[in-house]
Amino acid sequence: MSPVASPEASPAATPARISIPDRILTIVVVLAYIVLQIALAVAHDPWRDEAQAWLWAQSLATPMEFFAIPGEGHPPLWYWLLRGLSLVTDFNHARYFSTLVAIGNAILLARLLRGELLLLIVLLFSHVVAQSWGHNFRPYGLVLTAVLGAMLLQRQGRPIAATWVMALSCGLHFFAGFLFGFWLLHQLHRGTRLSALVGPALLGMLFGVSALVSGMGNPEGVPASTGVFKLIAYNLAWPMTWPDLRLWPAAVLTVALLCYGLWRDKFTLISLLALTTVFAVGSAVVYGQSPWHSAFMMMLAVMAFLFAGPAARRWVLVVLLLPQVVAGTVVSAVRLGDPIWSKPDLYAVIAADAGPSFDPSRQLIAWQDFNLSTAAAIHGITYISGNNGERLGPVDWRRRTEYAVDPVLTTTPRPYWLVCGKCARALSVIMTAGLHPSRLASTVIADDGPLSAYRID
Repeated sequence: MSPVASPEASPAATPARISIPDRILTIVVVLAYIVLQIALAVAHDPWRDEAQAWLWAQSLATPMEFFAIPGEGHPPLWYWLLRGLSLVTDFNHARYFSTLVAIGNAILLARLLRGELLLLIVLLFSHVVAQSWGHNFRPYGLVLTAVLGAMLLQRQGRPIAATWVMALSCGLHFFAGFLFGFWLLHQLHRGTRLSALVGPALLGMLFGVSALVSGMGNPEGVPASTGVFKLIAYNLAWPMTWPDLRLWPAAVLTVALLCYGLWRDKFTLISLLALTTVFAVGSAVVYGQSPWHSAFMMMLAVMAFLFAGPAARRWVLVVLLLPQVVAGTVVSAVRLGDPIWSKPDLYAVIAADAGPSFDPSRQLIAWQDFNLSTAAAIHGITYISGNNGERLGPVDWRRRTEYAVDPVLTTTPRPYWLVCGKCARALSVIMTAGLHPSRLASTVIADDGPLSAYRID
């Protein structure tokens, strides 16, 4: 590996010469990624998690809510950023913030991996970095910014500043704490003063406490009782994207390749395996099958190969990322072939059917309730939850039951309008009560699944 490609390189080291063809190819690769991200962002159909965070950011009122986002199980920094964005723009424009972050990440990664064009390509066009950690309006892209920024600061001989950057990433997502823990272990191993790490460690811990308090009462935090062993394999097989391939053989092969690639740096390897195992088990128990969460395991592996520097067999990381590139290419093609403008806007269809007197706060129901989160964020409306009858804003996961059917589906004055996904249960209750549903339109959101709009008479 070239010295300039390692975060361990001395700031006084003479930079390795990068040939003109390599520079040109690097620029071409970064520009191709930027064009892809812009195209994906324009074609993207926002999904409920993007909207839910935006709605909560606007709804926060008390100091406690700003510290611990009610029922979400996430630290608050992303919500603070969204609150700031909401003061100057709307959801439709604010979501392109993630595209700007993705562009910045491509530039940072190109600087970090100077002279390693193949690794740059497989990282940028992996499913993780091209999709959920790219143009999606979620905090993951900023976590990547923190990792890349910290690595570059470390290379410049500024490990304490880099550690504070990593501590801030803990405010974006609870699982960034694993990346931060890995970073702290590495800093201690390389001789960074313990006293200099205490402040950042306390900040990261404070964000972690915030996330734990935030998640209190959320039924998703209840430990899983079945299928945990299979879910552990699913998490360990992080190079694969499709669930049918995320089985124990793929998990074992992944761990074996990590061991081979990092064998000459035992400390980094043992630290990585320990954190990866804890992550795989903990995530399986609490979250189940969450590919966007197991992406943090991929980032742990990337950090490990960067930490190991010349001791690592970098081609192993390239091999591990190749399935991610295949998935990233396929998913990007599918999403560009099914852009948002080619689908019906269910809220617009309903508003046109209802006419100028339409009042969504009294006449619009979502079942399940999160199926109208995106419309609420885009159009600034409130609507009725078909799960518990509440008027929403953001969904408070603590006060609803998954798949519950509230009497509001049969008692709301007719006509009213319904948006639902997997509608059979709700429609059965409606028709049993003698009401008549008329389907107006249907669509499919890539990250949420099929949705339909009905008029209920």
